[in-house]
Amino acid sequence: MKNEKIIEDLLPQVRREFLWRMTRGDVHLLREVETFVTSRMGKMLRPQLTLLAADTLGQASSRRTILLSTAVEMLHNASLIHDDIIDHSDTRRGLPSVGARWNNSVAVLVGDFLLAQVMRILHEVNEAETTQRVYETVEAMVESELLQQEVGGTSELRAQSSHLSESSYLKIIDGKTARLFATACALGNPEYEDFGLHYGRLFQLEDDLADGEANEYTKALIIREKDALAAIKKSLEVLNVNG
Repeated sequence: MKNEKIIEDLLPQVRREFLWRMTRGDVHLLREVETFVTSRMGKMLRPQLTLLAADTLGQASSRRTILLSTAVEMLHNASLIHDDIIDHSDTRRGLPSVGARWNNSVAVLVGDFLLAQVMRILHEVNEAETTQRVYETVEAMVESELLQQEVGGTSELRAQSSHLSESSYLKIIDGKTARLFATACALGNPEYEDFGLHYGRLFQLEDDLADGEANEYTKALIIREKDALAAIKKSLEVLNVNG
């Protein structure tokens, strides 16, 4: 399939799977919150990467790929909900956060429920290597959040922090964003893991620059990551996400 056709045909399946898994229970509040969350999921870049990477193996439409694409999006949304609590944020991209719309207790529980659904999907897929890859990704995400707290005192990158080395900055970016991008690609086709890592780094670095959170390392790292991606693209089919 062409990239655009894959996204057009299969991403709605991922969205439906996400919504079904989060609203099939009897708790009305959970259904209400998850309808709120799924209505704002946006471009779903991470599951796009899983679908497109899987397509290089002819597996984009498989049940396994749809399930793992859903798990990736669930993990991403759980991290956003928990990040808003840590950051004491009342908004997410100009809209109310879950904590602001309801309260932080509800937000914690909904984030946890999303993580539980990720574990359920991993059980259904029943692949030890896949499960380990996702667990290690979650560990990296949590460690990067703790490192941000250590060097900056909040979840936001402190551009002026004298305690932030380039290696720490990159470790935060990897855990905050790039590792999940890498995992999203690897779940579709392991050969694309490095592509996802560098794509995710570049995504977060450019986001930091646009949001005024850049520091002395950001611009040089952007150049480095663009070069790394260019080198990878010489040997791999390019994954063109709609982002």
